[in-house]
Amino acid sequence: MADAGNEITGNDGPDADQMAGMTRLTATFATQDGLATFSQIREAEIARGVRRSRLEGGEWRAVDRTVIELGGASDSWRRDVRRALLSVGGDAAISHVTAGRLHGFDGLDRNPEIHVTVCGLTHHTAPAGVVVHRSTLLTTKACIEIEGMRVVSKPIALIQIAATEGRDATRKALDSMVRGGDSSLWVRTTVQEWRHRGVKGPRMVLDALDATESRLPRSWFQRLAKRALATTGLSFVDELRVEDPADGSHLADLDLAAPALMLGIECQSWQWHATPTARAADARRKRRLRRLGWEIIELWYADLGRPDEVLADITDAVARHRREQAG
Repeated sequence: MADAGNEITGNDGPDADQMAGMTRLTATFATQDGLATFSQIREAEIARGVRRSRLEGGEWRAVDRTVIELGGASDSWRRDVRRALLSVGGDAAISHVTAGRLHGFDGLDRNPEIHVTVCGLTHHTAPAGVVVHRSTLLTTKACIEIEGMRVVSKPIALIQIAATEGRDATRKALDSMVRGGDSSLWVRTTVQEWRHRGVKGPRMVLDALDATESRLPRSWFQRLAKRALATTGLSFVDELRVEDPADGSHLADLDLAAPALMLGIECQSWQWHATPTARAADARRKRRLRRLGWEIIELWYADLGRPDEVLADITDAVARHRREQAG
């Protein structure tokens, strides 16, 4: 990344004020992913000749009428988000799925969309590739700061996701909030405040809250698996704790289980279960469970596209259990 504090050149010449201003601007570039607004440059009292020299020499590059960037700065999604927020300016905040991704909501870690919401109805030109919304309900007090960027709070991002992305995305985001320890009362109180005519999303969020189970699946994959397995006619519960009857020690929390049939489903992912260490630990746990009479079936994400094969495995496991019970 180019150093905004290199030797100052231009018609005005270096002096103490210019050096101090360039030091402040260097700090701004460092905390804003190599970006700054023309307003910030003027506030640093950088002389016009210096600004012109840096732009003409390629050390700085004008992104649009509002933002400049350092030449050679690396591109990233987060930098694009910051650029959008600086370009829109004013009382604007990162919102919708973009806010959800910054908050770490499930299913959004690769979503490339960039949404910004302006507090009020002031018109702002949308930078290329950025969706700009306007809201009379959103205030800057309802936002938080993430790495120096104003972002709508989690409940408001949830409302916006419900309005634009639908029911499944809403439940997925809500699941991740509750599993992460966020208060459902906080969500409900915020959503109730947004139940105004013309605002989409609050009703769907409230419905999702009402339907939230007391013990949530630990992953959206697990919820999808449970939905797919409903076609078997079996009743599965989430995260069933299994203890060793000999000493009461904790053996496992089965992702999905049909306790009456001693049938457990382990929802596996390459991220957490594909390393040699993880697979060895899984094998030890399954051996102990099987000694207690549990039948364990591994379900990988790709298996959701092969429901007939999964159903055949489950049918075989149920048949074995019933034969053993009869014998």
